[in-house]
Amino acid sequence: MFIKDGIKFVQNFAGVIDKSTPHLYLSALPFSPSKSILARSLGERFSGIAQVTVGQQDDWPRNQRVLQGHTYPVNSVVFSPDGRHIVSGSTDGTIRLWDAQTGGQVGNSLQGHTGPVYSVAFSPDGRHIVSGSRDKTTIQLWYAQTGGQVGYPL
Repeated sequence: MFIKDGIKFVQNFAGVIDKSTPHLYLSALPFSPSKSILARSLGERFSGIAQVTVGQQDDWPRNQRVLQGHTYPVNSVVFSPDGRHIVSGSTDGTIRLWDAQTGGQVGNSLQGHTGPVYSVAFSPDGRHIVSGSRDKTTIQLWYAQTGGQVGYPL
C-alpha cells in the first residue's frame, strides 16, 4: 500500500515538485488526502508548515494527469464528445490533441495560427476541431483524425 500511495503522490504532485523541490513539503504534503499513508507518516515531521483546514479530500482522485507540451499558457481545453480525446489551444499559437486515458499527445501539434489560440471545440460528431485565434481574428477548421486544415481560415 505504501508504494501505491507513493505512486499516486508522484502522479499528483510531480509538476509542482519538479519546479521547486521544497514544494514537496510546502505544497504537496499538506494537500495530500487525509488517508494518504505517505502524508500521514511524513506530515508529522512537517506539521508546522501548512495545513488544509477546509476541503481536504479523504482519498486520491481516480485519475489525474498533467498534459505537458505547450510552451505558453493554455487558454482553452475541451473533451471530445466520446471522451477519448482532449484538445487544447495555447498562447503559443498551437493546438494539441491528447489521449484522455494516457495523457499523451496524439500526433503533432496543429499549427496554422500566427497568434494566440483562445478557443477550441470539437464538432458534435468529434470528427473536426475548430479553433479561434487573435491572428487577424481567424477561425480555423481541422480534421481531428489527421490534424490537417479544412479549407482556408475564416
